[in-house]
Amino acid sequence: MQIDVEREGSVVVLSPVGDMDVTTLPDFESRLEALTGEGVRAILWDLRGVGILPSTALGFLLDARRRLAKVGGHMALAQANRLVRSTLGTMGVLDVFPVFETREEGMRHLESRLTA
Repeated sequence: MQIDVEREGSVVVLSPVGDMDVTTLPDFESRLEALTGEGVRAILWDLRGVGILPSTALGFLLDARRRLAKVGGHMALAQANRLVRSTLGTMGVLDVFPVFETREEGMRHLESRLTA
């Protein structure tokens, strides 16, 4: 699994490519810890490179959101394919995560949260 990390202003964009599963989640965990340790308070997950989102990955994302919220941070998802969106809907978390069609929409949302 490859994870591209980009900083755009105050927002960090994480773009995983491949499966987010039990074998790859420890890498996500360590990256998230490093980013929050550096003071990052806004993370956009660009999911265009993710084919499926198993329950373990969804649990990780929920935990990541909770941890960011504890330090006043925000998280959003963007560019999820139809299957990933369906999984988010089926698991009832579309009200928990802001999900955007485009990366730009997600960036604007997070930037507005940081300045609010």
